[in-house]
Amino acid sequence: MRFLCLHGIGSNSQASKTFEEQTAAIRYELGNQHTYEFVEGALPWESSIKSVTKTDEPTFTFCDPDQPQSCRQAARDIEGYIKEEGPFDGIIGFSLGATMALSWLVNRYQTKQENGSSVAPFKVAVFFSNARQPYDHNALATDRIAYLDSAEMGTVIDMPTAHIWGSADPQAEEAQRAVNFCDSERRSIFVHAKGHEIPSSVEDTVSIAKVINRAIYQVERK
Repeated sequence: MRFLCLHGIGSNSQASKTFEEQTAAIRYELGNQHTYEFVEGALPWESSIKSVTKTDEPTFTFCDPDQPQSCRQAARDIEGYIKEEGPFDGIIGFSLGATMALSWLVNRYQTKQENGSSVAPFKVAVFFSNARQPYDHNALATDRIAYLDSAEMGTVIDMPTAHIWGSADPQAEEAQRAVNFCDSERRSIFVHAKGHEIPSSVEDTVSIAKVINRAIYQVERK
């Protein structure tokens, strides 16, 4: 499978990218049959994760999460990248990258329900430490920040999904709520004991790979 990968807010753009480093052991555990396209955000942003980035390296994000125009542009950039560089079999996001991926997918599924247009060209989605609920794209279009509520919308995404977050993550509740946008029979969940991060222990790595493989297997067995 070929995966599109969206990093979190404030990841560096050097050769050894933060998100690539964070997922290296997991990708190794998943096997060499998959490929990964790591997209870099273009908006400069001061990183809050100095433990995994050198302080003298420039860091970036896809958007300012509190500015509707910036979020709209990020959604357009992601869609443009998919059209130009696709097709992709799956999408993987961490933190804000997970929020952007989820927001984009929910919006595409909503659009399909409303006018019958095609859904995103993905077969599987993986969300690490989702930081917020999906953006309401209709609100963004009117220069407002608003979030969608799974309690009101119910299941929207019917593709296989994997959801990973930490029980000590300050945004754990956001990640938990976001799960409910996805089909309960096609989603897989792993909650580790760490915070807002991708854990690196062997035990966690193996467990995360199992959850992702469970989602991939649902696609491959069709």
